[in-house]
Amino acid sequence: MKKLVNKGMIVRGIAVGCLIFASTGLVKITGFVEKHRIINAIYEEPVVMTSDMEDLKADFAAREEAAQVMLAIDSLNRISLTSYDEIQAVRELYEGASIDARSYIDEEQLLAAEDEYYQLENDRENLFETAIEDNDLDGILDYAPCNVVYSGNEVLDQLVQDFIAKATEPGMTRSEQVAACYDYMVANYYYEYNYNYSYTDKKSVVWAIAFLRDGYGACNNWNSAFMYIMRALGYEADLCYGSTASSRGGGVEHYWPVITIEGRQYVFDPQVEGDMTRRSGYNSHARYGLPGFDGNGKYYFSVYVE
Repeated sequence: MKKLVNKGMIVRGIAVGCLIFASTGLVKITGFVEKHRIINAIYEEPVVMTSDMEDLKADFAAREEAAQVMLAIDSLNRISLTSYDEIQAVRELYEGASIDARSYIDEEQLLAAEDEYYQLENDRENLFETAIEDNDLDGILDYAPCNVVYSGNEVLDQLVQDFIAKATEPGMTRSEQVAACYDYMVANYYYEYNYNYSYTDKKSVVWAIAFLRDGYGACNNWNSAFMYIMRALGYEADLCYGSTASSRGGGVEHYWPVITIEGRQYVFDPQVEGDMTRRSGYNSHARYGLPGFDGNGKYYFSVYVE
């Protein structure tokens, strides 16, 4: 006999199956909707920074800013008559800092540096006269009037600043700067004719550019460069032409720089010093700060060049 199939049971079974399928689908759909609702909530509701977090961030920025200003103030550890521009730059840096940053900056240290400079400026004339009386060349250089003059040629002025940066260290006195530049030139440049220039500017300018750029030159190159370096350090400096004694005897055509301080002349000749140093192996400052245009009779002055 064929087994009778109850149609009602089949219909109920199909209905249950459909319900289960529908329920499963509903669960899946509901899960999908909820999942994406959460995702949307994450993207649509940005995290709000608390006031404490904002305060910490602002405080950190203020401390960082203050640290940069304090580094500049700390660099004012040795004040000389050349420190004016440096002090002014640090003062502007401080004044430009935020109020929050200033609360972490020791302004008293900056004020002390400013007071030291102005006191030095007030005492300069007396200190200079004492140095003259004592024949103290370092004191004369330290307390000489300071008037920085540049060539006006961008290439040369940049080469001069690069040279000074390599030869000197922060905090040096003026006399230490002069000696450092003189010694650096003697130690690192050499004598050889240099014609790598054309007269697109004053003679001394193109001679100095060739020397500082190429690292060598004759007396006109060496001493033109040294003249502009001294002017950049605040001294009245000129290039002289004439002759000087030759190591082989007799005289030789020569250019040399002269610094004039309150009507007194001093010869600084790094080129001849370089020749003497290479022969002896020792830089004795034999041509450093010799008094007069003639350097105590070692030079025969003819004319100012520039």
